[in-house]
Amino acid sequence: MSFLMPKVYVPPAPPPPPPPASASDEDTQRAAAMAEEATMKARRKKGAGATIVAGALEQDAATGGTGGTPTLLG
Repeated sequence: MSFLMPKVYVPPAPPPPPPPASASDEDTQRAAAMAEEATMKARRKKGAGATIVAGALEQDAATGGTGGTPTLLG
């Protein structure tokens, strides 16, 4: 035996699985309707993404954005 040959028996690889069955027209139409319904639900649901946060309106320019006393760092 050569050093390139394995010392253990390696069984042959199993045969490849059969190709998947194609979908019928009814299944394709049902999937398209479900996808359209899901996109419509996602458009209706806005949640926190639609909230506009403008920040505090009572901030002075002298105090900066921190709301406290001015520091050396700004």
